[in-house]
Amino acid sequence: MGTNTKDDFSESTEYGVKSEEFEDFSETMLDGSDKKSLEDGSLSDPDNCGMCGGPLVLPRMLHCLHTFCEECLGKKLVGEAGDAGSTDTSIKCPICNYSTLVGTKKLTALPLDVSKTNVTDVSNSPDLHCTSCTAKEMAKSKCNTCQHLLCNNCDKAHHFMRCFESHKVVALEDMVKSGIKITVHKPLVCDFHSGENLIFYCLMCNVTACTECIKTDHKGHQFEGILDSEPRVRQEMESLVKRSKDKIENLTKASATLNNNMEELSHQRCTARDLINESYQSYKAVLEKCKDEILEELTNLYHERELVLMQESNELGKTIVNLEDACKCTSSLLEGGTAQEMMYLRTALATRLITLINKTPKMEKCFSIEFKSELDKFEYAIRNNFGKFATEEDIIVKTSQSSPVLPELPPLNINGINNSPPAIVTNGCSAPSVTTTSPISLPTSMQSSFDGELGNNLQMLMAQSPPLSHVNSNQGFSQGFSSIAEYNIAQLATLAENTSSAATSPTTAPFNIADILNNDTAFKNIATLVKLAGTSTTPSIPRSNKVSPMQIRCKFGQLGPGKGQFNSPHGFCLGLEEDIIVADTNNHRIQIFEKTGTFKFQFGIPGKDEGQLWYPRKVAVMRNTGKYVVCDRGNERSRMQIFTKNGHFLKKIAIRYIDIVAGLAVTVNGEIVAVDSVSPTVFIIGESGDLLRWFDCSDYMREPSDIAIHGKEFYVCDFKGHNVVVFNDDGQFLRRIGCENLTNFPNGIDISDAGDVLIGDSHGNRFHVAVFSRDGGLISEFECPYVKVSRCCGLKITSEGYVVTLAKNNHHVLVLNTLYIL
Repeated sequence: MGTNTKDDFSESTEYGVKSEEFEDFSETMLDGSDKKSLEDGSLSDPDNCGMCGGPLVLPRMLHCLHTFCEECLGKKLVGEAGDAGSTDTSIKCPICNYSTLVGTKKLTALPLDVSKTNVTDVSNSPDLHCTSCTAKEMAKSKCNTCQHLLCNNCDKAHHFMRCFESHKVVALEDMVKSGIKITVHKPLVCDFHSGENLIFYCLMCNVTACTECIKTDHKGHQFEGILDSEPRVRQEMESLVKRSKDKIENLTKASATLNNNMEELSHQRCTARDLINESYQSYKAVLEKCKDEILEELTNLYHERELVLMQESNELGKTIVNLEDACKCTSSLLEGGTAQEMMYLRTALATRLITLINKTPKMEKCFSIEFKSELDKFEYAIRNNFGKFATEEDIIVKTSQSSPVLPELPPLNINGINNSPPAIVTNGCSAPSVTTTSPISLPTSMQSSFDGELGNNLQMLMAQSPPLSHVNSNQGFSQGFSSIAEYNIAQLATLAENTSSAATSPTTAPFNIADILNNDTAFKNIATLVKLAGTSTTPSIPRSNKVSPMQIRCKFGQLGPGKGQFNSPHGFCLGLEEDIIVADTNNHRIQIFEKTGTFKFQFGIPGKDEGQLWYPRKVAVMRNTGKYVVCDRGNERSRMQIFTKNGHFLKKIAIRYIDIVAGLAVTVNGEIVAVDSVSPTVFIIGESGDLLRWFDCSDYMREPSDIAIHGKEFYVCDFKGHNVVVFNDDGQFLRRIGCENLTNFPNGIDISDAGDVLIGDSHGNRFHVAVFSRDGGLISEFECPYVKVSRCCGLKITSEGYVVTLAKNNHHVLVLNTLYIL
């Protein structure tokens, strides 16, 4: 075994400087087989070989402490190194990919796992003799400390002699009654001197030795008996185990910090993306192309940093698993092994533990993404000053520069949510933030969506701000920033009107501050900007002269964590009995209601583990079984889970190939259909979790927002393309339905039993529904003028013809009556 010479030991310790080899990270993210192999390794199943799956035969222990059959390792060694037997010959562990140097001695350089080979089960043996003395009398008890069967005299000695006071003795009769196996550990025999037991420990070579070894190979070396060395070595190994567990705890905390950083990075990305989109909407005619370019840059920056963080998390996880496996192996030996076995394996175990303790995965610094924009000469240099990103490197450079700081406005609390921006930490990375200085982005206390809260915010600002005559120059710049933004919008709108209406229009009256305070002016200016979209390439559809009003049949929900309350719900569906199932995103739960709004029940507790919910976005129902399909975030970017109709967890489906699920539906055959909004792609997934097929639809659309299925046709809403794209179940493009000014920013779709296609949008803060035939002909239009909505998500039709939608920013559900028989 190469355990009794200095040369053997020096060769075996070379693995201490080897670094673990991790597989390609991109493959790791796309394939979970490596993680599974770590969990199913030999340390998790110590009686079976991790390669052949059968019982271990002549188990050899690699330096990573994984154990395999000698024959299996021999085949792998021949396959990898050609059985060359050179000094640098090594074998790679099939579980953790750790390379073990075996050199010219090949497998004989690896220690046998004596903790498995030396144990014999003698429970069924009729005659058990004492193994502690030479009298060979019948045994009556067993010492679990020295692992000997004891006769009557040895049993008395163990009970009364001081040297045995720490030994634990159990009667064989009690072991039989308790069903405990009676095992005997055979003494370790020297590999080089037949018949000689290993009873010494060489302190210079750190190996076990027999009497002949001490006289020959270890002549003149300092040595001591194994039993004398056992207390000291046991204490050392227990200390190593304790240090390893402390290391695991620290790495676990670091892993949690990485997860928080990933969430913060994702939040920063969303914040920057929202601000970029707001700028784009205001200057749509001028910034269309520039907006796409800078969003692409943001995506690249985000993915680069996300990849680094996810790789760090993956490396931390592997290090933790390796430490846990090493601790488990060492603890098992300490609890059940003899002193000889412990002394024999001490070098391999201690070296592995020390290697893992001293090995800390490289931790990159925290990242930060900041979108900046110059205000000067905006109209003339828009392409050069649209904005740029400031990453963590820029924050470090910024600390050495001094710049004037503008006075900050107090945060404006809207709907109970404090909108103040997170502070940028320049002397650390604990809480990096993403901000923008876009010229059309209001201060955080005044920010609003152009979909509907600008008027309310301006009214609140007017109520809180002092009269203009009392505002000094500095205050005017900070508190009047919204006015500057309004002025820019007005100027751009005036410019557009002058360009489009030629010189026949009368001279425009000069724009002054008084006009800014008029809310109607802001809306008129924005309306003028909306007209700047240019000539649409989509054929226009003759629209009906009359838009029929929809009556509110039921409205329920408000902001809060209680029953019947919501916090930014992102999706809903109808159940088997047409119950309304809502994905209450920020409350981390699913709520079920009757069509009348009566609360029925809820399920889901916050968390990232299986069966828990973490920001659920979409929910769908399998019609044949009533099971719920829920898409949330979990530990990954996207996760899919299946629950029973009563809300009990069934299984998890890994969907790491999807970034953000924008739409979710189930076919009549029970196939789950999900559409990705980041990379427009439709995925068809079986209930078993297998990816059945998928097709890319990025050539036909820009940003999917919802999906509906009718027969073998898939109807996908294109939020930024202002229409619905229809594909067959093989992914072939069929047709488009809708156009700009008729289906602006569609965010919900459903098909009636008669085949009518209903497309919903909340553009202009009114929920609007356009009804089309399957071939794309407009049938009628409906609008609900009785309630203002913001960011509606989804549209569903009940059997009575009621239209159901979800107002995300209003935190309520609307059930509308169209008085139209579908």
